[in-house]
Amino acid sequence: MRSFTLKDIALAGLIAAVYAVLGLAFAPISFGAYQVRVAEALTVLPFLSRAAIPGLFLGCMLANVYGGQGWYDIVLGSLITLTAAVLTRLASKITRTVYSDALSSIPAILLWAGGLVLLCQGTWNTRAICFAVVSGSLLSLATRPKGRPQPSEITAYALRLASGATLVGAIIFAPSPDDWMTYLVGVVALAGAWTMTWYLTVVRLRGENPNLLIAPLPPVVLNAFGVSLYLAPLFDLDYWFVVQMIGIGQLIACYVLGLPMLRLLLKRKSLFA
Repeated sequence: MRSFTLKDIALAGLIAAVYAVLGLAFAPISFGAYQVRVAEALTVLPFLSRAAIPGLFLGCMLANVYGGQGWYDIVLGSLITLTAAVLTRLASKITRTVYSDALSSIPAILLWAGGLVLLCQGTWNTRAICFAVVSGSLLSLATRPKGRPQPSEITAYALRLASGATLVGAIIFAPSPDDWMTYLVGVVALAGAWTMTWYLTVVRLRGENPNLLIAPLPPVVLNAFGVSLYLAPLFDLDYWFVVQMIGIGQLIACYVLGLPMLRLLLKRKSLFA
């Protein structure tokens, strides 16, 4: 393994600075149990360069010092980001197999399920479900990629139909929310699920490696379950509720924001060579 070069060190420093600045610039939504930390979009960068690993660790630590959640967030939160960055780097080495196909579907499932729970808020409306199935089916069929779907694409297309259906139906028929932030996060989550399943369908139709969709998964999972361990008692909230809120926030930051950025940067690999 080659040692870090001056370019690697400079890149790590730049990523740390950008992460910290984004964390502070969006401070109202970057800390606490209800958060969509925009800076977490940068956690996809280890997929392109190992220099991003120390950069994210340092940037997260600097941002968490300002966050005011105590040493738990400064130390444990930063270590979680470091671990996630290493796993994201490993994701870039995954070759296409049936397992990578399955892993790439997990984020869409989580976004879809989380968005549905937030929008429906514990109630189920029969009209909403029927309308969702019809409208979502039409929406998905109208934008279906050309070509005859193969068996390996059935899951991707089914998820795409489900997320599109739920998005349309739940927005129209969801009960009036007590918390509009929860409602907004639910809408964004379902929109992200539909977008991801559309992309996943295209990737599989082209026979490409879907490991790109696995790259943002480690920071989503580790932050949702790890950060919630100390934030839940800190804010006197139910652990699983905080897992849900942190998880959806991470899915939005890492997939809705981070994934498009990663796809764009892949076209300019020379910047990370």
